[in-house]
Amino acid sequence: MKVCFVASSGGHWEEIMCLKEIADENDTCYVTEGGGQSEDCNLEDLYVFPQINRSEKGFFKHFIKLFFDARKVLKKERPDVLVTTGALLAFPFCLLAKCKGIKIVYIESFARVNNGSLTGKLVYPFADLFLVQWESLLKVYPKAKYVGGIF
Repeated sequence: MKVCFVASSGGHWEEIMCLKEIADENDTCYVTEGGGQSEDCNLEDLYVFPQINRSEKGFFKHFIKLFFDARKVLKKERPDVLVTTGALLAFPFCLLAKCKGIKIVYIESFARVNNGSLTGKLVYPFADLFLVQWESLLKVYPKAKYVGGIF
C-alpha cells in the first residue's frame, strides 16, 4: 500500500514520525515544511514546502500555490492513503486527496485537549478515519475514534 504522510513542521511532524513503524511496513512518501526537522531526517521521497502563516502578507497567493504543489505530489506518488496530523499544509493535500478517491486518516494533534484545530474542523466532515488522542475531544468530534497518544 502506498501511504503519504503529511504534517506541518514542529509538533505535527514529531507526531507523524511516531508512526515510523507503520511507514516502514509500506511504500511511503512524506510532505512537510522547511526547517530543521526536515533537514535533519534521512527520508527518501520527502517533499519540503515553504512554511506559510495565515496572518502573513501574500497568504492567499501562497495557499493557492500550495494546492498546485499538492496536486503535483499526489499525481506523482499516487498514494492509496493519506495520513496527516495537520496543520495548514495538510488541508490542500486532504481536499485534493478526497477528490482523487484517496483515503484520508486525520489524527488531531496531541496538543488539542478540549477544542479542535481549524484544520481538524475543516477535514472532519470528509475524513475516512478521524482519530483523537484525548477522550475529551469526542465531544467536539463525535464520529472520531479515540486512540490515546500516538507517542
